[in-house]
Amino acid sequence: MNEIEKEVIILNAGCHLIDDMLNYNMMVAEWSPTWSNILFRTGAHSRMFNILLGDFLSIPNPKKGGLLPFNLPAPSIDGDGSHRTYLHFLKSVCDKPRLAPASANLREAVEAFANWLGGYTVVEKVWFSSMNLELDMKIQRIKALKMTGDIGKHNFTRLEGVVKNFQSTLKLNGHNKTMEECYLALPEFQEWFYDHAFVYQSSQIAEFLSAIIWEIHIYLKPEYDRSAVRWFDENMSMEMYKFVPPTELNQPFAKAMHWDLLNMIQRKPYLPRFTAGDNMKSELRKAAKALNDELNNELCSK
Repeated sequence: MNEIEKEVIILNAGCHLIDDMLNYNMMVAEWSPTWSNILFRTGAHSRMFNILLGDFLSIPNPKKGGLLPFNLPAPSIDGDGSHRTYLHFLKSVCDKPRLAPASANLREAVEAFANWLGGYTVVEKVWFSSMNLELDMKIQRIKALKMTGDIGKHNFTRLEGVVKNFQSTLKLNGHNKTMEECYLALPEFQEWFYDHAFVYQSSQIAEFLSAIIWEIHIYLKPEYDRSAVRWFDENMSMEMYKFVPPTELNQPFAKAMHWDLLNMIQRKPYLPRFTAGDNMKSELRKAAKALNDELNNELCSK
């Protein structure tokens, strides 16, 4: 795949992932973008949102030799909390756009979500009854979201990696616990960080995702206008259309992804652009800001 073909695949994958999360099948029938918060149809839809979000906050499984499918740009070994997510690929599009002129607004939307994910959630007075332990627990947002998504997706027999993350998080919070103790406390972790923190934060997450997909559509509108050819078919008595791909698109799969991508641009995102109310952002923010300030002070003193 050449660079423009990889961009088509990245944008197609990103749009589909976000569309799967933000649509009227997931939200209650009467949901309106004028509301201050996202309201899921059922608990199962909320759980599915978290699972799909976990996919968005991951990268495709590498092939033998470490290469990613379609020769997508591999993330560096080190990096911030979002560097091993689809945001990494979207950042690569912002760095060297091929299909259209660079979009500062798309970059801003991607970086805003990345910065938020790299921050911390703090839940006060978390009670793990199985451990007889109460603490003000802090955890990086991206880590908590991926853990709750995995717990919602898998049986406990497939959660050893999550349990190790839980164990290391407890250690960072000053408590050394065995793997067995962490396995037993996993449902309690899910209650605190999914039932409470994730469900509350889902509205702010939806705002970030809404901004990204709408900015992708705006970024690609010039390519849509260039590619779309329309005519009226007299025999079928209906308007027809096709998309003329860029000359650099050579691979049949990339051409198909380009066609699919521009069809998504034609129909627009499923949900109108959404902005969460301040009351859906502030409750956890105060404690998280205090933690981030503490961490920054520690870094400055070193």
